Amino acid sequence: MIIYLPAVLSALSLLVAYGSAGRRRQAATIGAIIATGWSLVVLVDVNSGSWAIGPIVATLLLPRPGQRVNSSFEGLTRRVITIAAALVAAIFLASRLPVGENPVLLSAVPWFLGALGAAWFASPVDQPERLQGQVLMVAAAAAVILTAVPAGPVTAGLAGAMALMPVAGEGWRLPGRFRSPVSLLLLGLAALVALLALVGLPIARIFLFDLSLNSSGIVLLAIAVLLVAGIAVTPMGSEWAALLGVLAVSATAPSLRWAALGALIAVATVLAKAGERFAWTGFGVLAITPVLQSLATPAWSARVQAAALAVGLVLMLVAARPGMLRVLVLPATGFLIMLAVETVTPANLVRFEWIAAAGAVLLPARTLLNRLLGDPGRPAIVRDQLLLGLLLLGISAHDPLGLGELAAVLLLVDLALVRISDPSLARSGWAGRVVLLARSNWPPAVTFAGAAFAVIAALQASLPLGLLAALLLAGLQLAPLLDRHALAPSPERPRSALGWIGPALSIACGMAPALLLRMLRL
Repeated sequence: MIIYLPAVLSALSLLVAYGSAGRRRQAATIGAIIATGWSLVVLVDVNSGSWAIGPIVATLLLPRPGQRVNSSFEGLTRRVITIAAALVAAIFLASRLPVGENPVLLSAVPWFLGALGAAWFASPVDQPERLQGQVLMVAAAAAVILTAVPAGPVTAGLAGAMALMPVAGEGWRLPGRFRSPVSLLLLGLAALVALLALVGLPIARIFLFDLSLNSSGIVLLAIAVLLVAGIAVTPMGSEWAALLGVLAVSATAPSLRWAALGALIAVATVLAKAGERFAWTGFGVLAITPVLQSLATPAWSARVQAAALAVGLVLMLVAARPGMLRVLVLPATGFLIMLAVETVTPANLVRFEWIAAAGAVLLPARTLLNRLLGDPGRPAIVRDQLLLGLLLLGISAHDPLGLGELAAVLLLVDLALVRISDPSLARSGWAGRVVLLARSNWPPAVTFAGAAFAVIAALQASLPLGLLAALLLAGLQLAPLLDRHALAPSPERPRSALGWIGPALSIACGMAPALLLRMLRL
């Protein structure tokens, strides 16, 4: 009977947390986290208990008001239906993905924590409850993956510490006096990483106790892109968020990798919440893939994994609106999927390709349909949606020559860095002027090369995929007719006393395909 105690504590904590306020509700939330940590100790080992430290600290940093917030009948009904549906889904997933021969109720405790977080995020009564929901979702994702893929105490503790990032993203910005030194440090690190990727020196994995970080060629390239994006395009004071993307692409432990991606999404949606529902849904679909690999039966595990990777990537691209979701989450997810596709068998890769093809059609079609229906929101740029579709096809192709990966890298850089327009950069000092200068010297030929490589890679995968890629490429030529609302005079290239900067950047951009081929070991 003792093995059922975590499930009992989780159920009681959930009832009290949903029916009370103030410190009582905060204590109940901590009780649900303790129940999850207890279940990890029973299901896996004692080392996994270090996971609970981060979520508990994050919950203590989010005090609740002493009185319950008044809510309408419709609001109460929506909240009850939301938590009920989330709990039913949690029980279903726990029953389909049991941990060994343990009782289903014990295996379901980490899923219950995720259900509580998802319910609070989907139907919050205030901003602290929304943040608490994000904390619990990130923590639950790490806990569920730890039950499937155990890790050491350092890795488990760091995965749990990712639950602190939603709180940090909401209330912490780099002080002004530290921004320039941090930017210079990250820029130097990006240059060093890019140099190591270019030279191709074999670097073993980096170990710190039980924490392991990958340092292969494509991972180094991903780190360089994310660091530059964090310096150049993220809001002032949020440059540190790029380190979450670096941790996501370099961590070898699945629990830490996906928890870091969830933390990055939470930080990215603090200022711009458009598309966050799609992003969190995509995160949930992607985070379940290591659980399927370890706990699901081989008869359907591989097929569902390939489909989950494709669906999660499509949802992330749908959520990639201008902002940090585009600047950091999009490249981090793109590089993660590129790494994951390497382990997909050819038979299951076909399923990935067909879902990617459907997503490539959906992205521009959704934009055009919104325009026909007169969507009052900010209209999306058709050209960007077509490039996102080609990015999908390039990643899914996975051709022997690696042209699909090269196309994906070029398109990710174009979408995440080059095509983000921020007028404030022109007034943000020398750093902003350097960013504008670099963008002004990114030739359209590089973007066209990425799109063309995607078409070639898709043709190697299959004829229908190649024809679809060719149609998207042809659509790029007509996109300016549909994007008249987005056409604006390009900012004048800033003048610099160092006359060699412009030609040097032009030459570097022109050599980009050859350099990236070398980085990808082609």
